[in-house]
Amino acid sequence: MKANALLAAIAAGLVASNSHAGPDKVAAPGDYRKTFSEYYSGDRTANDKQAIRIYANATAIQGKQADGKLPYGSVIVGEIYSVKTDEGGKVMTSGLGRRINDKLAAIVVMERGEGFDEGYPDALKTGDWEFAVFSPAGQRLDKDIAPCRACHHPLADQEFVFSYAHLGQ
Repeated sequence: MKANALLAAIAAGLVASNSHAGPDKVAAPGDYRKTFSEYYSGDRTANDKQAIRIYANATAIQGKQADGKLPYGSVIVGEIYSVKTDEGGKVMTSGLGRRINDKLAAIVVMERGEGFDEGYPDALKTGDWEFAVFSPAGQRLDKDIAPCRACHHPLADQEFVFSYAHLGQ
């Protein structure tokens, strides 16, 4: 009887811990390179010394293709790369005029879940997307995801995703 009460209390605590806002709702993406589809690779708009490669799970891709909406359970993973620079620190580009990836610097994750906007002010609401940042080795780096939310907040007309037009193409 005591064991059941303890399990119930632990379960209630886990449910309660998921009701608050924060990146802890988003898990490291695991083996996303094998299970997700890569849909974009190019220069990162948010930082002129970075490039990005973006993957999405089937839920996101199917939602975009079906009705243009990215349903709960959609997950988007971005690999953030530093880019090669010359001896003077100038970003090197390929013959296509694009930045050249150097080292994987971080893995960023967007996940859409019911209630993920709860507890955030209106200026940081992103249609129930939550954000997390991980090192290439999988350690959590997301001490403050408010800048992620503030940057994505104006993108309501494209499901709060910069690369929305490329998704599922």
